[in-house]
Amino acid sequence: MKIRRYIGNSNKEVMDKLRKELGSDAVILHTRKIKKPGILGLFKRQLIEVVAALDDSENGLKKQAYKKEYNNNLGFSEINQNSLFKTRSNMKNENTEDKNNEVNEEIKKLRVLMEDFIKNTDDKNSEERLSPELKRYLDNLINNGVEEKVAFNILNKIDKHMNIKALDQEKTKNVVKKSIINYIGEPKQIELDGSQKVVFFVGPTGVGKTTTLAKIAANFTIQNKDKVGLITADTYRIAAVEQLKTYSEILDIPLKIIYETEEIYEALSNLSDKELILVDTAGRSHKNQHQINELTELINSVNNKEIFLVLSASTDWKTVKSIIENYNFLEDYKIIFTKLDETEDLGIILNSQYYYKKSLSYFTVGQNVPEDIRVADVKLLTKQLIGE
Repeated sequence: MKIRRYIGNSNKEVMDKLRKELGSDAVILHTRKIKKPGILGLFKRQLIEVVAALDDSENGLKKQAYKKEYNNNLGFSEINQNSLFKTRSNMKNENTEDKNNEVNEEIKKLRVLMEDFIKNTDDKNSEERLSPELKRYLDNLINNGVEEKVAFNILNKIDKHMNIKALDQEKTKNVVKKSIINYIGEPKQIELDGSQKVVFFVGPTGVGKTTTLAKIAANFTIQNKDKVGLITADTYRIAAVEQLKTYSEILDIPLKIIYETEEIYEALSNLSDKELILVDTAGRSHKNQHQINELTELINSVNNKEIFLVLSASTDWKTVKSIIENYNFLEDYKIIFTKLDETEDLGIILNSQYYYKKSLSYFTVGQNVPEDIRVADVKLLTKQLIGE
């Protein structure tokens, strides 16, 4: 498999180079317009960049007719992103039944190669586009789990709006820190206003919802002993109920157990003298729609409420992203990240704030109740992300 990158002043120039080296059987993988600076960075010229591949293996030669049809569909008269994506889609949809498996497998291989090639190219281009003073921050952010796109966009925005070269190292660092802090946002903790507030803790299994609830309950009980009550709807796990019972006995605060959604009304009535009600919900799979519907019904049954989505910082970013997107049925919620003590890659926190812009609330850093919880320390997190 040969993969080549071509740059030229026009579509014709690029395609002439491509055909000359790879021939008419080449497959277009990627195309885009790029700008190349002229003298002293002025008079930027627009260039065409095309990434193409040629399968020179035995299997690749067998698909010559298929590729010919692909190239005819492409047309080459006008290369643009939409037409290329459309053509790549046609590669799957228009092939005959007996060739589908073989062709789809080859497409998968091509896609992997293409993504690796483009990623490496974009990595290089990203670094080249940043001021040297910012490159080390790009590396540090990525090494700490920040998605490359997020890291580059944050730093590139700084580069575009400020003359970084005119700043010393300390001022540059402060600018970077301030920018990251702005993306993460100010944390919002639970605040009491005199009326009864119901707080739901939701999230997938295994992230530490029950322990987190207990830590918050303990801290509020120390401050306002007679104003805290607990409800658990997590009756799917006997251990979870027993765990919360133990905490309620130690803290000497009431606990109500509900098995059906409508039972929450009676539970709240029995706790009407409490200002803060913390509700533990079952760990729901973010992919199970039936469980999500049950949770939605429970939450919608209460008016004056707050919702906290509990996520583990030790979970990979792809999974965290999937969880957040599958909890988009919640209109408004804050995020608690647990288990910060179990990972060094805290970049997923910045990733989540960059893409979803939900308020952070608390971080947990261990299993000890009540001490291993704190209001999200954004400044400390930022220092860790940039490697300070």
